[in-house]
Amino acid sequence: MNLLNTLPKKLILSLLLLSFTSALFAKTSYSKSIYDAYIVRDMTKWESIVQSMEASRSVTTIDQKLELVSYYYGVIGYLIGKKQYARAEQLTNKGEVLIDQVLKASPKNATATSYKGSFTGFRVGIKKFKALLLIFDSKKYINKAVEMDPQNVQALIDKGNMYYYAPSVFGGDKKAALTYYLKAAGIMEQKNETSDNWVYLNTLTMIAFAYTKTENPNAAKQMYAKIMRLEPNITWAKEVLIVR
Repeated sequence: MNLLNTLPKKLILSLLLLSFTSALFAKTSYSKSIYDAYIVRDMTKWESIVQSMEASRSVTTIDQKLELVSYYYGVIGYLIGKKQYARAEQLTNKGEVLIDQVLKASPKNATATSYKGSFTGFRVGIKKFKALLLIFDSKKYINKAVEMDPQNVQALIDKGNMYYYAPSVFGGDKKAALTYYLKAAGIMEQKNETSDNWVYLNTLTMIAFAYTKTENPNAAKQMYAKIMRLEPNITWAKEVLIVR
């Protein structure tokens, strides 16, 4: 079997899980609405929030640009999963414009650097040609972001995803992924960035998945129970997570 043919499916799954970094931003008028859309997996509402933020013409600061990038990320994953590639590419292009603006103003911004890697990875799912080159570039930016700031939640989650979803021949390692997810979750907990934070809940979900894949079912069940305890209304988790 050609591993390149299997890679997009793995990547799409990671995109659909929406592992991202709104935790890095202060609470805004949009963040609670995004959280509410996440827990019921309402991507129509998610897109509406994105469009409202674009129309507001208030996306001028670095934090505002990165916040909008994070919302693009969430909906792009959904669109790729639905094979709506034209719309996904449109939003990927918009996101990359903002990322490049941030990096021009702040070249050592680890969050933007990691986003650069993530958005490069989107193109593997949208257009499968040049997959190896895109994978290399994506990993390069993500690794650079972690080197810039080993405590950066965005970079840690992206590096965890890189290890989790890559085939073993490309360096995939579920145990290594778990290490990065646990560190990211721990930092959010230390900073009290867990309330109404979809990124935190999603990172816990990835931890549970990684426990399952590394043959630690008891730890996985405990994590699933924690997720449901923190957010009983996370309706999609009731379908995805097996809580016994």
